[in-house]
Amino acid sequence: MFVLDDIKKIEWIQVEPEPLGGDLAEDLGKIINKFVKFGLNDWWKYKGFNKESKSEYLSLKGPFDRTVRQCVYMAKTIAAAVKFKFYDEKEVGHKLYVARDRYMKLIRSCLYHHIANSTDGWGGCSEHLSAVTELLFVCWLVWDKLNLRDKEYAVNLLNLEGERVINQTIEYNYNSDGTRNDGECKTIVNMENANLLYLISVMTESDKTAQGFREKAILTYRACFASKNHGDMAGYNVDEDMLIHRFDTRSPFATSYIGVGIKAFIFSKIAEQDLPSGACRNFEDIYKAFYGYEIQSDGKRNGLFTVYDKKNRPCGGILYPDGIRGGRVNESALYVMDIFAYILGAGQTIDISSREWAKARMKLIEKTFKHNEKFTFQGCNQYRNVHGEAVCSELTDCYLALFLHLVAKKAENNFVDKFSREEYSENNE
Repeated sequence: MFVLDDIKKIEWIQVEPEPLGGDLAEDLGKIINKFVKFGLNDWWKYKGFNKESKSEYLSLKGPFDRTVRQCVYMAKTIAAAVKFKFYDEKEVGHKLYVARDRYMKLIRSCLYHHIANSTDGWGGCSEHLSAVTELLFVCWLVWDKLNLRDKEYAVNLLNLEGERVINQTIEYNYNSDGTRNDGECKTIVNMENANLLYLISVMTESDKTAQGFREKAILTYRACFASKNHGDMAGYNVDEDMLIHRFDTRSPFATSYIGVGIKAFIFSKIAEQDLPSGACRNFEDIYKAFYGYEIQSDGKRNGLFTVYDKKNRPCGGILYPDGIRGGRVNESALYVMDIFAYILGAGQTIDISSREWAKARMKLIEKTFKHNEKFTFQGCNQYRNVHGEAVCSELTDCYLALFLHLVAKKAENNFVDKFSREEYSENNE
């Protein structure tokens, strides 16, 4: 399908990484560096990778489920901190070259152990789709650092997973007649598929096949947040209340998935393309409905998304109005949604301050990290359904999105960003 020459190199001249100033951006950098410190020290030793330093590839300590995800998310977070120049050597305790060597070792090992390159490897099922997308993305970020064999491994992975997803049928929570389909939330399934398809399309945009991937990605994005009120597709995923339902109940986790569109924003900005409209379809209505159900006019919680058992469940559990416990959501998932709202300018048109909510959630995240730097992995060890290892990957997405948003605004009109204490003008260039 695709070959090595089809991969488009990122033009870093147009998007030159530089440290991003500003209150939330700096807070993000500090938290991410704490996680990187844990990753390059305690976690690295716990995995036994320090004993495998002379091996060509790390063992990954098992090819399935959380192990691979942890390694992929760790590699992405460290690589982004280094590539976008907010890596703090003093905080982490390692020189830059150590961080580079280790994230490259993780990337190369994850590529090697994928089923496209190794017998009985990981991948090939929907459970790992998010990790596949993250791995391809971080490979793209450091493409010029990969050797020829690793680039070929990356293309093998891209072809195998891309071919599987391009042939998948777009799914809906509800059929056009209103009957409900059982199983996993279709918005989540569709979004994972769309992100991979769209990433492949921007990585290989010069190839004719890439256009088919882009078109399928756009259709899949549109289906993610297609509502009953519009009825322009074969089904819909958002009911009349503009909340996304999961397992027959209104789900804050599934509803917050509108924030996952931030990945499409990052991919499109790096590739200098327009953001697919489906990635933010009905965003304002869903975002407003989310907060409409969560808080009252006086700022108090209504109870739909009430957090329970906070002491024992730092990632957050959900108690629904009827008393049924179901679904879990962490503050970082909501933080991503709030940052995406800010970037899209949704806060300017609706009665909700996405920036203020982001600041409030950041305080909770900071508090958690202050008491437990292992937070991102402890969650998934205790509760399988809490994707705790993705927390810093989500925060890294926020940092990259803020950076790319600021760069675009700076290029347009010497924009002074609300998140930044620095003034960007012609005098500063």
